[in-house]
Amino acid sequence: MSGHSILYLGRGEFAADYLSELETLPCCTLLTRSNRLELPEGAESVVDLVLLDAGPAIAQSGKTLGGLIRALSPYPVVALTLKEHEHRGIAAVRAGAQGYVCVDEVDEVAADGRDAVFDSAVRRARLQQRLSDTDVTALSILRNVNDGVIVVDEAGRVLDINPAARTILGLGPRVQPDPAWEQTFCCIDENGDSYPNAHELPLGRARSGEKFSGQVAIYRTPEQTDTVLSINGQGLYDGNRELVGGVITFRDVTELRNRTTELEKLAQFDELTGLANRSLFLEQLSRAIGRAQRKSAPLAALFVDLDRFKSINDTLGHDTGDALLCSVAGRLKDNLRIGDFVGRWGGDEFVVCLEDFGEAGNAGAAAQKLLLVLSEKYEIGHSEVYATPSIGVALFPDSGDTAERLVKAADVAMYEAKKKGGGRFQYYSAALNTRLARREELEVGLRHALVRNEFVLHYQPRIDLASGRLIGLEALLRWQHPRFGLLPPARFLAILESSGLIHSAGEWVVETACRALAGWQRRFELPDLSIAINLSPQQLVHRRLVDVVGKSLADTMLDPGCIEFEIADGEIVRQRTTELETLRSLRRLGVRLSLDRFGTRDVSFESLDDGFIDSFVLDRNLVADIAENDSHQRIVRAAIAMAQGLDIEVAAEGVETLPQLEFLKSCNCDLAQGYLIGRPMQPDKVAAVLRSEIAGTSLLARGMP
Repeated sequence: MSGHSILYLGRGEFAADYLSELETLPCCTLLTRSNRLELPEGAESVVDLVLLDAGPAIAQSGKTLGGLIRALSPYPVVALTLKEHEHRGIAAVRAGAQGYVCVDEVDEVAADGRDAVFDSAVRRARLQQRLSDTDVTALSILRNVNDGVIVVDEAGRVLDINPAARTILGLGPRVQPDPAWEQTFCCIDENGDSYPNAHELPLGRARSGEKFSGQVAIYRTPEQTDTVLSINGQGLYDGNRELVGGVITFRDVTELRNRTTELEKLAQFDELTGLANRSLFLEQLSRAIGRAQRKSAPLAALFVDLDRFKSINDTLGHDTGDALLCSVAGRLKDNLRIGDFVGRWGGDEFVVCLEDFGEAGNAGAAAQKLLLVLSEKYEIGHSEVYATPSIGVALFPDSGDTAERLVKAADVAMYEAKKKGGGRFQYYSAALNTRLARREELEVGLRHALVRNEFVLHYQPRIDLASGRLIGLEALLRWQHPRFGLLPPARFLAILESSGLIHSAGEWVVETACRALAGWQRRFELPDLSIAINLSPQQLVHRRLVDVVGKSLADTMLDPGCIEFEIADGEIVRQRTTELETLRSLRRLGVRLSLDRFGTRDVSFESLDDGFIDSFVLDRNLVADIAENDSHQRIVRAAIAMAQGLDIEVAAEGVETLPQLEFLKSCNCDLAQGYLIGRPMQPDKVAAVLRSEIAGTSLLARGMP
């Protein structure tokens, strides 16, 4: 520090030792002491710095601290106080003083800090004298804003740090950064890397005259956690427009940054396994395809699905199932080469990308390795769990030239592996390629089927076995495709579900079936005629299904008890909260719930016992050979006996022969439908059947094929 001429204003008793020390220092010239708290005559021209007693002397003078400091302007003022009265020094700074010193701190550190305070105060005052009145006013305002503010001179020395900046940065009220601070302040960018060039540092940018905003940098010190700052800066110019320093303003965006990062992570990564989710994997795969094209290198997508995963959930619980999925994810990551990557597609489905693996056969070798690794025993809690995968392999570009096409091809190949018994891998082939192209054509067509009125409902009669009377119909969706003709649900239902179109199509089925039933009931005076409508598990996810059913009931004035919804999943009461609440809401509307395909799928007997469902439908595979298969006969008898004990109605579908019908009647099965009774028919043919029904001629008596 160069020598400064110092004037002390105050009584001097509490600062006597401190002032005596100043008089001995070669870098300071203590011109005079004045207890009148004002500049003596003739001192103006030689004073560099005013030391002001911020203690009782001011109170006894009758002047205010702020008024006194303003009266001493433009001379820089440093307040003197005691450590126990440090708040007086802080108040002086807020009132306009350039800094303060506690005179009873006499150690070496305090002496260095004092010298820095003096030097900074003088430099700051000289800078202010060079600035325009507008700039001085702006800097004064910035001292009191909530954003952090730092002012540096043309050499990068810190001249001022406002209180907000000290709070954000964790700097004490008297901490004065050293001259090298410009090189360490926020020298780390938002990605955690050090700035390679000094001219990118915010303080350097500002004092060089650059105007910038929104620079995100990290403030890092050994004593505290990282603080992420959003920084604006610009140069400071004197009245002649000469650059004399710089100023930056900043705010703490650490919490916002953390929230944003967490949201981005949730949007891109699977919450359970931590793997890339579907969207992120497709993005990564697209970039990998670009690399493969540039390098003419091989690339493959693998689609991995666990065989019979649902039975693990059912027998060991969903917690075990989730733990198994996490273990599978770990094994996939641990057994891939550096550069390959994996994601979770959904449920128990995973996707893998293999890059630059040499010959095409090496992709199969990698799939075989994963097959063996994933088939090894899993130890989860106290259980030993075994799971085998089915893996589909699709090679770029033969199987697909985009990320979406490649994954679809691998998915198709995986299903071929499942059809062959699972626990194996399957390459995508030309035949599979044709199938994929047709599937894509169907998917495109399905997106327009509703608006083009291509969906139709056929209705299959259901009779009461005791009386032979027709008591209801099952609504069955068909698609009148413009090129492939009339398609059954087996050809397009999976596409409806995977594309999300199942919701709009399912709502159309509900509305159309309810209108048709209401018309037949009124026309033929059959108020008890009922209709069964199949629901996809995906429809249970959204509340909109309940709203559509409620509106249809209100529009048609139907008795809710005439509407029955068939659900293929027997695990009704173990569904997630959303699906379960949808089912409860349907029950509150008064409609009936039925379990479809009973006897060949897992069933929660809790759902049967607590009255959650009203009926179940025996699967057609049980009925097909019931006249010859003793095992199926025992299952059917037991199921009907159990249902009677629980007051649950039983229907049988797929009835095609008289022996099947007679056996079901002998077991007291309630309802039956099938080709023997009536094939699915268009609405106009339903009217003819109902006309015969009210005339007293049953379907069986007429011998309908």
